Amino acid sequence: MAKALEDCTVHIAGLGLMGGSLGLALRGRAAAITGHDPLPEAAAHACDTGAIDRATPHASGVDILILAGPIHAILHTIPALDLRPETLVIDIGSTKTQICDALDHLPEGVWAVGGHPMCGLAENGYQHATATLYRGARFVLCDTTRTTPAARALAESLVHAIGADPLWLDRRRHDELTALTSHLPHLLNFALMRLAMARTAQDSEVYALAAGGFDGATRLARTTESMVAGMLSTNAEQVRRAAAELRAHLDTLDALLDDAPALERELAAIVEARRAYTAAYGERMIT
Repeated sequence: MAKALEDCTVHIAGLGLMGGSLGLALRGRAAAITGHDPLPEAAAHACDTGAIDRATPHASGVDILILAGPIHAILHTIPALDLRPETLVIDIGSTKTQICDALDHLPEGVWAVGGHPMCGLAENGYQHATATLYRGARFVLCDTTRTTPAARALAESLVHAIGADPLWLDRRRHDELTALTSHLPHLLNFALMRLAMARTAQDSEVYALAAGGFDGATRLARTTESMVAGMLSTNAEQVRRAAAELRAHLDTLDALLDDAPALERELAAIVEARRAYTAAYGERMIT
């Protein structure tokens, strides 16, 4: 039987940037919003800002449970869930195969959908939560063995309520694609920052000469390490494959460094592709 979001009690497990922003975006769109977080100050902040109506660790009687913590915390939580039938469980972790595999084993009657909103900020933490974070973002949804037509409808209504656009994908295809578009960029940001750290130990002027290019290419290295470690380690095979492909492209460009005309032609094709991408999808700034 279909449920209306406005009649549902929603519980958010994890009230950092993503969970807190979700609560703020859902204000007035659900019957009640509760939540909890390992950090007492995060739960207090969520109450003070109206992201949740009440802080409580108990989610057994809710209609929708949103798992918004780090990936390894989500994987640890799922087997211990004790929920009534027709409760919708949806996570917002940035990898999907392992999480959806775990959701497959929830008790029959409990609804479950894997989720990944394609948005965020470089800085994490409850103090950065904003009601507009999800607006206009694509929100990936993945079927599990516990996804019913009613679960699909309720998940989509939640996504629409926060201003995002639902996109249904197979869990493994999601992880393959985001290895390139999300996980590898994080790996590159951290690797470049690691190189700069090593160079700074030898030459103190490295950071003094850094400007917009370096800042843009290392901005994701401000992201909380537990979130990035969970993302990369639970999609290691796909990230390694994408990194190997990238090395081949680096080698191609490296081979052109001594041939300026050929290098310029290759770069021109890349510039054209990047500008076409921007024209089609816009530019999503990360602050």
